[in-house]
Amino acid sequence: FARGDKRNDGSTFVLLSFRVWRKSRPPAVRVVVDSGACFSLDLRVVVSRFHMSAIGDGVVEMKDALLQPGDASRTHCIRCGTCCMKGGPTLHKEDAVLFSIGLLKKADVYTLRRGEVARNIDDTLMVIEREMIKIKGQGGSWSCMFYDDDENACRIYEARPAECRALQCWNLQGLREVMTRPCLQRTDLIDPGDGVLRIIEAHEEKCAYAILDAAVKGLQEAGSDEAAGKILDLLQYDDYLRPFLAEKLGMDPGVMDFFFGRPLKDTIRMHGLGVKKDGDGFLLTKA
Repeated sequence: FARGDKRNDGSTFVLLSFRVWRKSRPPAVRVVVDSGACFSLDLRVVVSRFHMSAIGDGVVEMKDALLQPGDASRTHCIRCGTCCMKGGPTLHKEDAVLFSIGLLKKADVYTLRRGEVARNIDDTLMVIEREMIKIKGQGGSWSCMFYDDDENACRIYEARPAECRALQCWNLQGLREVMTRPCLQRTDLIDPGDGVLRIIEAHEEKCAYAILDAAVKGLQEAGSDEAAGKILDLLQYDDYLRPFLAEKLGMDPGVMDFFFGRPLKDTIRMHGLGVKKDGDGFLLTKA
């Protein structure tokens, strides 16, 4: 059982009684609060995120130890994994060495292209004005691919990227400084003589987010059929290009999101639109 209450100083505490079965993987506890709401807690997160103290047989008191950014009372990392589970870092010019030594590969990263919507450090959405390269997530989640969920640790900690080295969730000053440094670009990682640069250039001319934005705005105007046709043309070109290059040039499908950014059929959701496959083409839907 669990019971939340308020102390005299206004802080919240939870009384939790639980039993853990050895076969449970990961070890978890189910919490039911007085309101009837319930949620599950990974026991590893409970141990790392909460200050716990025994107050009776099988009952513990938990005080949430995960501080908000800027809370001066925190001076060290408690390995809760929150920063890693919010997504991989943006890479900067100084991180190029991680590719040189083979620690990172192009298949490990994806490109956010100019004009794409991304989440800012303060958790707000913004339209990015410069290209960014980020480390991929794992298992369809935002968790950084190098985050070890079993150990609550980074698998490349000793050679982690610049933003990860600078991040202190209790003091974001260092991270903010790193974020002002030049971002790594695709051209930093591709040989100038590689023909794929011409393909990237053609894709940018055809599928730039400025073109997609203009077409989406055209849906609200008279003659919206033309705008819808333009959007579908962009989607089909972007969707066809990737398997075509994999088949004809033998390119690794895993590097397509690095070379050409995330598929438009996925990112079009930022415009409130979705797509459904219709034979060899697409149908537009509401997201």
